[in-house]
Amino acid sequence: MKTIRKIAFWTGVVLVASAALLYLADDLWARFRGRPVEQVKVGRIFAEINRYNEVEYSAGLPIMETCIDALLPHFGLTPCWYLQKHKIQHIGP
Repeated sequence: MKTIRKIAFWTGVVLVASAALLYLADDLWARFRGRPVEQVKVGRIFAEINRYNEVEYSAGLPIMETCIDALLPHFGLTPCWYLQKHKIQHIGP
């Protein structure tokens, strides 16, 4: 039983360390490249609940959103690969 716990513990340690190393390497790469940012046009759809408890949708104006060319989010910016796949944002319930 102790062997299974040891294996589970060290597997968890390795996974956490790998995730931290991946994030650190991605952050250093983004800083080394000088914060490579792009602009992506994102459409917005607003959802509201009316008095009959039905959802009403309305299209908003598209906005230009700044993204970073990295694997993970850094500097408070969303990765460009994610924004290019999700070009419509749903706002509301």
